[in-house]
Amino acid sequence: MAPNNPRHHAERHTITNPYRRKNASLSRVSISLPSDLLSRFDESMVKTGYTDRSKALQAAMHYLVDEYTWNSEDKTDGAGAIVMLYNNHIYNQDKKSVHIQHKYADIISASIHLHLANDNCLETIMVKGSIKRIRELAKHISENRGIKSLKVNFVSVV
Repeated sequence: MAPNNPRHHAERHTITNPYRRKNASLSRVSISLPSDLLSRFDESMVKTGYTDRSKALQAAMHYLVDEYTWNSEDKTDGAGAIVMLYNNHIYNQDKKSVHIQHKYADIISASIHLHLANDNCLETIMVKGSIKRIRELAKHISENRGIKSLKVNFVSVV
């Protein structure tokens, strides 16, 4: 391999892990980082419960891939949750939400509704399918008055 090829320093290892397919290969990589960044990463890693830098880096890489996929692709499938906080009594939000959700039954796997204080409700809609359809559902719901907050947590299957 050419010396400028980033795979030049990668070593291949075969592992057996009950959560992965048998004999999946891993690449060992070496990276250069500013000391400050590594220190802050290690602190964050420990505070979030990671005991292994490799696992924490894998999670960070998955996050980057998921964000890129969500923001740039339409034809890929994935899964996630749409979490929304809304005032239940503004324009009868419950009925609107259910009506919209029926139009997206092909991607909705489940939903959970939680009554909070006053007229506030928290709803989580679990979705699986086309990114394009998940985006359409989130946009359709967010257009309703009474929605105070709407977030989409998306994961691509890597």
